[in-house]
Amino acid sequence: MTAGFTNREKNGLPAYGAVRSPAALGQLFRAARKEQGMTLHDVHAASGLSMRFLSEFERGKPNVSLAKVMTALQILGLECLIFSRRDASRLLAQASDRFRGGSN
Repeated sequence: MTAGFTNREKNGLPAYGAVRSPAALGQLFRAARKEQGMTLHDVHAASGLSMRFLSEFERGKPNVSLAKVMTALQILGLECLIFSRRDASRLLAQASDRFRGGSN
């Protein structure tokens, strides 16, 4: 795992995974934004969030506003879900298996 999340699968699905740090969340957001062909300016225009905030968020600045993070995630159609580590590990393993063509 890189920076606490699972990178993009071979079949072209966007990055996803368990986020365990501000840096990992920022990297995941950046990967999803680029996957959707959006620039920081596009997210800024759609959300009203400042370019400075968006840049700091993607770089993993640890003290960004949670409300602003949630707004940025919504612009990309991303959700924030909370699971126990045990459940998250199990669910990610099942999802990864399904994306690879497994039968779980």
